[in-house]
Amino acid sequence: MATLAGAGESYTQSGASGVGRQNAEDVGDFITNISPTETPFISQIGKVTATAVVHDWLTHSLAAAAATNVWIEGTDASLTTPTTLTRLTNSCQINAKAVAVSGTQDKVKKYGMGRELAYRVLLHTKEIKRDMETAALQNTAGDFTTGTTTVARRIKGVEAFVTTNTATITTAPTVAAINTQLQLAWAAGGNPDCILVNGNNKQAISALTTGVVKNLDANDRRFTTAVDVYESDFSVLKVVPDRFDNTQTVKILEMDLFKIATLRPMEITPLAKTGDTTKRQVLCEWTLESRAENGNAILTTA
Repeated sequence: MATLAGAGESYTQSGASGVGRQNAEDVGDFITNISPTETPFISQIGKVTATAVVHDWLTHSLAAAAATNVWIEGTDASLTTPTTLTRLTNSCQINAKAVAVSGTQDKVKKYGMGRELAYRVLLHTKEIKRDMETAALQNTAGDFTTGTTTVARRIKGVEAFVTTNTATITTAPTVAAINTQLQLAWAAGGNPDCILVNGNNKQAISALTTGVVKNLDANDRRFTTAVDVYESDFSVLKVVPDRFDNTQTVKILEMDLFKIATLRPMEITPLAKTGDTTKRQVLCEWTLESRAENGNAILTTA
C-alpha cells in the first residue's frame, strides 16, 4: 500500500539530512570501552624512589661454596679475598600525554560523560600505565645517560636484564624446557614465583595437561582447561597472562627481584592557557630495577 501523500513519517522528520528535525535522538547515556587496563607486572612488583635521571643500585653474591675450605688446627688466619660488588644502572624514562579541550566542548551537555577534559585526562592516565607495563617487559637495552635535546631516555626492560638463564626452543613451551630454566634460576639462588606469558603461551601451558587424567566432580558441572598454578620441584608459581607481554617469551620471574623506581609519580599538570582552550599534561618519570637477574629465567618459543 502506498504511503499517504503529505503524511509525516519518521524518516523525513529526523536527522541532520531529513526534512524535519523535531524528532529526538535516542543515544544511550554511557560509553563502552573494553580496552584492557590490567598491568600484572608493574602492579605486583615493589616501589622505590629514584633521585636522579640515571638510577643505580648494588648487587652482591657470596663466594662459591667449596668443599676444600678446611683448616689445619692451630694455623694462623689468612685473609680471604672479598667478593666484588656489582653496580647496576638504568635510566629514568618519561611517559607523558597532553590534551586540550575548548571551553565550549567542555561545557556542553554530552552523552556518557560530564566534563570532556576530566574524561580525557582519566583516559590518558590509564594509557600511560599500559605504556609503562609494555616498556618494562621489553628487550630494550636502555641508554644509561641523561639524554639529549633530540633523544629521549629509555629504560632497560626485563628481557634485556635477564641474560644468564635464557633458552630458545622451536616449539610451544614444554614441561622439560620450563623446568630446566626453573632449575637454573633456583641454583643461582632465585625462588621464582610467577610465570608471565601472553595469551598464546598461557594456552600452551594450560595444554601441557592434555592427556593427563583429571578427576572431576560430576556435581560441579565445570570443565576446567586452565593451568593457573605451576607446581615444580623448585617452587610454586602463578601462571599470569599479560596482554602487553611479548608473544614469544615465557618469563619465569621472582617478582621481589624487580622494583619500579619513581623519580616523578603520575601527576596531572595544568598547561598555560592560550585562548579558549584548557590544557592538561599527564606525566610520570620512572625506571626499572632488576636486583638479581640470574634469579629469573626466560624461555623463548617459536
